[in-house]
Amino acid sequence: MKKIFYLYSAIVLAFIAITYSCKKSTVGFLSPYVHYEQNPIKVPKGRTFLSSALNPDGSSMPFTATVVHYYNKANGQIVDSLFNKKFPVQIFTGYIDPKKDTSFQQIISFLKTEYLPAVTILPNSGQVSANSGALYLPAGEYQYDLRITNEAGTKVYPKIGDFILADTTTFDAVPAIGSTSETRILVGNESKSSVGQHPLLTITRVADTPNIITVVYKDKNGTPWNPQAGEVVSRPAAGLNPIPPYLQSLQEYTSSYYYTSTSSVFRFPLVPFPLNTLGNGFNIYQRIPAKYVSNDGLPEGAYTLNLRFPIRIYVPGSYLVVEQSIDATRVP
Repeated sequence: MKKIFYLYSAIVLAFIAITYSCKKSTVGFLSPYVHYEQNPIKVPKGRTFLSSALNPDGSSMPFTATVVHYYNKANGQIVDSLFNKKFPVQIFTGYIDPKKDTSFQQIISFLKTEYLPAVTILPNSGQVSANSGALYLPAGEYQYDLRITNEAGTKVYPKIGDFILADTTTFDAVPAIGSTSETRILVGNESKSSVGQHPLLTITRVADTPNIITVVYKDKNGTPWNPQAGEVVSRPAAGLNPIPPYLQSLQEYTSSYYYTSTSSVFRFPLVPFPLNTLGNGFNIYQRIPAKYVSNDGLPEGAYTLNLRFPIRIYVPGSYLVVEQSIDATRVP
């Protein structure tokens, strides 16, 4: 009986082994429900942007996502050629050490220009990535198909992606990150001041290149003060022996600048600029010394004029900033 039992057991085990060897094992998983959590994704034109990743819904990782077609959502037209266009974009070629690489020339030595599509879908995550080139694409809502491949196989997800290319400013200023201000401070007593009227501020992107900010301070008659002659200077910080000694200015954010008889010109290597705040948000402070200004309603030569405006630039290019007092006059 034992021999018969062992023989029977061997036959059963052999049958099981043959059965399983004939079955194709399943490797990995690719969900039919891969999706984006945010839909549509809002992409600000011209600003560097990176969305959140695809939700793989338990699919095996890693995967590779490839765009099949882009569509104009309004009319369903395929617009692949639009997103295959390439634009000049500055990219880093190495690591910047903020302790050593402090000059404008040192920083730009790490940058080079490459021609890249304005909007791309990252293959390993499905994230929507955009750069400054998107400034030149038409605003609107777009969709795209993805072909996703992992160890389990390949699936095409029709119009899984939906994003809006939205017009926006190329910079932040008033009211997004602050306001203008005017303070008249008594010479010899920084604790005594008089608040003036809010100055007017206009910021205009005037060209694609070079990356510069030209700042002009004007009096109520539209006459510019002369930085080259010392009519525009840094504003001292409050307190006894303050550190740093001056309030934040564009001179603190870039080491490459020069003065003309009507303006201060600042070069910046990359965006956003300023990259990080040095304090007081992104407010920029400057002073007009008392001998160069007549403040309405105050004694002549007794008060300095102290102006402030906020700015942060997100798209490369040339910018003109004009801040105009409405209650002070330049004294030549």
